[in-house]
Amino acid sequence: MIPSKYRFRTQEIQLNIPKQGMNKYLIESTNFINYSGEIRCSRKKEVSLSMEYNEDQPYIRFVNVEIENDNFQFSDGSFAMQDIIKRTASVYNKLNLQVSYKGQILSIDNMDELQEKWSKIKMYFENKYKGNQIQRFILKTEAILNSEEEIIKDISLYHNFGGLIKSMYQKYSSDSCSITSQYLSTKYGKVATEEDVLLQSAKETEDVQLQLQSHYPKNKEYVSVNGTYNFKGILESWLQRAVISSIERYGRQEYHNTVSIIQL
Repeated sequence: MIPSKYRFRTQEIQLNIPKQGMNKYLIESTNFINYSGEIRCSRKKEVSLSMEYNEDQPYIRFVNVEIENDNFQFSDGSFAMQDIIKRTASVYNKLNLQVSYKGQILSIDNMDELQEKWSKIKMYFENKYKGNQIQRFILKTEAILNSEEEIIKDISLYHNFGGLIKSMYQKYSSDSCSITSQYLSTKYGKVATEEDVLLQSAKETEDVQLQLQSHYPKNKEYVSVNGTYNFKGILESWLQRAVISSIERYGRQEYHNTVSIIQL
C-alpha cells in the first residue's frame, strides 16, 4: 500500500469522465520486446482522443482513438523483426470503443475494420517471410484479433493505450487507497494486477494528482509498478499527464519499462 503523507485533514475528490470533447496526447513508451536479446522498443505516438455522450446511455462514452504520428526505434534486432512489430501495431491505429463511466473499455465497435486490416498484413507476412517463427507469430496474433476480449486486454497494456484509457474515474482519498485494475505485459505474457491509487493533492484550481503502485504477485516484486497521474477538472476530468514505470525482476536480472503521456 502507498504510504499516505501526514495531513491535518483528509482530502477527498471524485473524478468524473468527460461527457464529450477532444484532446491530443503524446505517448512515449520504452519496453522490452525480446528478453533473451535484451532488445527494447522505444515508441513515440501522437494520439487524438475524442469522447461522445448519448443521453439514452448515460453511463457509456463513445471513444474514438486515432494515431496521427507513430515513430519506432529499436535498440537492436533484424529488419524483419522491426517490420513485423511496426506493421502489427498499425492494426490499432484507429479504435472505436465503448467505455464505462469509470473509464473501463467495454467493447470495440470497429472489430470488422481491425480484422480486415490484419488480414491484409497477414497476407503480406506470409508472402514476405518464411519459417516456423513467423507462423507461430501469425497464429498467436490471429488468436488475439479474433477475440474482442483479447483485443481489449491487448490495447489495455501500458505500452499501447492502457495509460490513456483506464478505470480512473472514481472517488479518491488522501488517507486510504482506491483500487484499479490493469493488464501488464511481462516476459511470461499478460498478467492482471490490482493497483493502489492514493490522492496526493487536489487544488482549488481543480488540478488533481494521483499516485499509483502495484506488485505482481500481490505483495511481492516479480513485477512492480509506480506512477503518477495528473487530471484537470472535477465535473469533467481530463487527463493532463502521466508517468508510469515498471520493473520486472527475474533473479538478478531487471528489465525497466516506462510510459509517459502528455496532453498537447
